Amino acid sequence: MGSEKYSLLTRALEELQTGQAAAARRSLAALTRMLDVDAVAEDMQYFLFATALARRVGVGDAQQMNLYLRRFELPQISLFNLVAERLPMVGLAGRIANDLLRGLLEGHEEATLIDVGLGTGRQEVALLRGLAESGAPLRRLTVVGVEPDPESLRQARAALTATAGELGITLRFRGIPKVIEALDEDDWGLLRDTPGLRLVHSAFALHHMAAGVDRQDIFHRLRAVEPAAVVLVEPNSDHATDSLLERFHNAWHHFSHNFELVDELGLPERERNGIKLFFGREFEDILGAVDDSQRYERHERVETWGHRLWTAGFTPAPAGRLAGGWSFPHPEVHIRPGPGYVGVGYKKETLVTVLCATTEAGR
Repeated sequence: MGSEKYSLLTRALEELQTGQAAAARRSLAALTRMLDVDAVAEDMQYFLFATALARRVGVGDAQQMNLYLRRFELPQISLFNLVAERLPMVGLAGRIANDLLRGLLEGHEEATLIDVGLGTGRQEVALLRGLAESGAPLRRLTVVGVEPDPESLRQARAALTATAGELGITLRFRGIPKVIEALDEDDWGLLRDTPGLRLVHSAFALHHMAAGVDRQDIFHRLRAVEPAAVVLVEPNSDHATDSLLERFHNAWHHFSHNFELVDELGLPERERNGIKLFFGREFEDILGAVDDSQRYERHERVETWGHRLWTAGFTPAPAGRLAGGWSFPHPEVHIRPGPGYVGVGYKKETLVTVLCATTEAGR
């Protein structure tokens, strides 16, 4: 932390906060001249943070730096798949969430899964296969996908329909091409009228709710749908605060752990840098957006998400439900249960949490 590179980066941040744009530009330029992204693993993080801060200095500076980074780029879907498949904080969290959902579905022949931020349905396809392998009696499943991208909904429908047909499960798919805060009364009514045991799942999506949205109200609306349980996957850091200084230090701490682990996984250089670039786009939102109303990567700590769930009338899942015996083949990666959640972390830091909150029907 006491390195000259870090000092230059934080100096640029201080200069930005005090309105010294020209000085900040000089500090960022001095920093980038010191970096060798090809030879020094930690330099990619410095370059990505500098690029994010450069957005606040001027478009030209940020564009020039992004052009340099473009040689490492992969298609966005490839980057997402890389993160999901290679980074345990994402892939392992998805497996834990699916195991919790499968446990909640035990003994039920009919159920509804309300998935907020469904994407293309990769995790849900894995859930169906896991249910079949465990011999679960589920025969009829309604999936309601709340997902703003119509093409992702189309792909999810096709993938889930094909998988359900292969496994002998009758699937009913309803896509709602909206973000959750845009749901109207008809949409909420549709969610309340779905059949069988009702579960809500959201992975890495609820933190995208826009500025000004009453997040607590959204959780009250979810409770009114009367689900048996909510399974929520979210990063464990505070990037929602209005303080740029706090967001910087929280993001640096959080992503330093992620990047250090990426460097230890033995991945090819292109994949290693691709994963870092995926998160670099989050830095630009967290640190580079001058207008706070345009920020969408508003991650929060597990205690904040838990408080919203408990305030809305949910109950932390019992400890026995959270004791799944999960592991990952790296000595510094840990999976630890907490009150109502399972945390996935590196060294002493919990980086991602899988919260599980129930009602009487899901106990």
